[in-house]
Amino acid sequence: MRPLLVSIKDDLGNSLKTDPRVRYCMNPSFTQLFRLHREQQASEQLGKVAAVTLSFWIAKTLLTTVGDVSGDLLSTTLGLGYVTSLVVASAFVLALLVAQLRAARFSPLVYWLLILGTSTIGTELSDTMDRALHLGYAVGTGVFLLCLLGTVAVWQLRRGTVAVYPVYQAEEQLFYWTAAVFANSLGSVLGDLIGDRLGLGIAAGISINVGVIGAFLLLHYATRVNKALVFWGAFVFTRA
Repeated sequence: MRPLLVSIKDDLGNSLKTDPRVRYCMNPSFTQLFRLHREQQASEQLGKVAAVTLSFWIAKTLLTTVGDVSGDLLSTTLGLGYVTSLVVASAFVLALLVAQLRAARFSPLVYWLLILGTSTIGTELSDTMDRALHLGYAVGTGVFLLCLLGTVAVWQLRRGTVAVYPVYQAEEQLFYWTAAVFANSLGSVLGDLIGDRLGLGIAAGISINVGVIGAFLLLHYATRVNKALVFWGAFVFTRA
């Protein structure tokens, strides 16, 4: 059995092996590793987005459902129409995003309200595409898919990586929430396409979503497929 301090040093070394701050040292001491580990933990607490855990996906699914209902409430129940509702939802998200960017640290309230708001925008964009512009769900699916992939591609080019947690810089946050809007829009239009146009019904739609999410889990844990693409794929289908 290895001595305890050696084991801890190895564990810390493994967790920090991609940290650029340890590259200068071929064999960092335990003290150095422990200090860097604590710095890494502290810096993650300054990130502006939620950690990706099981509870994250549960909360995200529930809030995007509320966002979908909120979109229908604005456009149909209150009679604001799709375009006006989109403007209202966008103003709400913009105000929250300004608060998010100005905040010194992660605010769960602001973050989850942004999830709710971007979901509402997604509903309004999807409905505007189909019911106001009469372009159809198939066209909407293609447009939002290209927008999401384009956002991720530009994010990669600009930042050199597409890290979904932790996210620190203002530019990263803007990419994150832009991708969230397009992912929620894509999820909304796919949900309408499956349920309305294909006539598969709610049960079949849920079964398809569960199957696709299961496939993304397999990709995440059993393959080397880009984790950011897996994340945004799952983001879409926890919205559909």
